[in-house]
Amino acid sequence: MRKIWILGVIGALALLPFSALADTGDATTATLILDGVIYITVTDEWENLTIDQDDIAGLGGDTVVNWGSIEIKVLAITEYKVYAGYFTDLADEANEFVNEDQVVGLDDGTVHWLDYNSVFETITDPTTGFDVEDYSITFGTDMEELFTGSNNIPTGDTKTYTGKLNLVNLGDREADEEIQFTIVFVVADNSPTSP
Repeated sequence: MRKIWILGVIGALALLPFSALADTGDATTATLILDGVIYITVTDEWENLTIDQDDIAGLGGDTVVNWGSIEIKVLAITEYKVYAGYFTDLADEANEFVNEDQVVGLDDGTVHWLDYNSVFETITDPTTGFDVEDYSITFGTDMEELFTGSNNIPTGDTKTYTGKLNLVNLGDREADEEIQFTIVFVVADNSPTSP
């Protein structure tokens, strides 16, 4: 009986500190607001390209020429897809080019011919973000998918492309003519839970 009494006292003493701690507590709450989960930067050596008579003579039957390089880096805390499309300063590419969706391309071992879309001209600053639905852009139809990825913090994913220009699809051009091309890159949240 004495043994049981000693064990009972030891058991009761062992419970005292926990009982005292259970009488107090506190908590704090904060909300993480993910206003953005993806960041994209474009670094390029996509300089002006001049084609002269010697260049044309040196093509040797090739119709596609290299046009600089473009590097894309994406930092994301979600799954994502990167798309690209282009526009020019011409009045109506659809009538001026033989095939406006086969003029400018990006090559990473596979040439991704970029889709032309005049609506890109109304996007004054793509770096501030824009809702593609507001511009009636359909991914995969109006923009070419370049690559996909997932949460890649802190290093990010980097892809380098060689620019391509298909001379055949430029159509009939005039000497001293200048055409300004702008490539628009869009990175979209591709996570299953994205809205």
